[in-house]
Amino acid sequence: QISYASTAPELSDPGRYEFFSRVVPPDSYQAQAMVAVVRALGWSYVSTLASEGNYGESGVEAFVQSSREAGGLCIAQSIKIPREPKPGEFAKVIGRLMETSTARGVVLFANEDDIRLPVPSQSSPACWSSSQSIPVQSGPLPVAPQSPGVHPSSSQSIQFPSQSFPVHPSFDEYFTSRSLENNRRNLWFHEFWEDDFNCRL
Repeated sequence: QISYASTAPELSDPGRYEFFSRVVPPDSYQAQAMVAVVRALGWSYVSTLASEGNYGESGVEAFVQSSREAGGLCIAQSIKIPREPKPGEFAKVIGRLMETSTARGVVLFANEDDIRLPVPSQSSPACWSSSQSIPVQSGPLPVAPQSPGVHPSSSQSIQFPSQSFPVHPSFDEYFTSRSLENNRRNLWFHEFWEDDFNCRL
């Protein structure tokens, strides 16, 4: 299997995943870059925030490990966003982050849906450092609609998205021309077809 998005560090273990490869770097590389930026900014006290699960927790673990090796960086607190957050859960997360409001920033390893967090306009960490591209609506960080009076410009964000390039134009032409008639070698294509066109073959 060749993955275009799987970044979990443990997938680099050839003993466990002998037949797995990927075209994106593991989170451990992102974590090292994030530690370097945090140190370059002169921050020595940050919090971490992770989506519950393999991606978020492994990313934060890699960041904490890299920060220990680099030295001079303390973790204020590490918070997880639940897999299926209940109403009001994000407000609790922000409340917990504000308990250590002297932290200079928040290092974020989270799924795209989880980074749509409300950011308080007062006494919030100065900056968010994210392993993903934060979906921008009207400012650096989008604001949850259930949080009146909160403005996204209250926070800055430093993002570490994976760099990607378009494949050759001939690939797009080939890929978009696949059909049931000319793509019989793909055993799962009919499942995709049924799901995408909401039909039964």
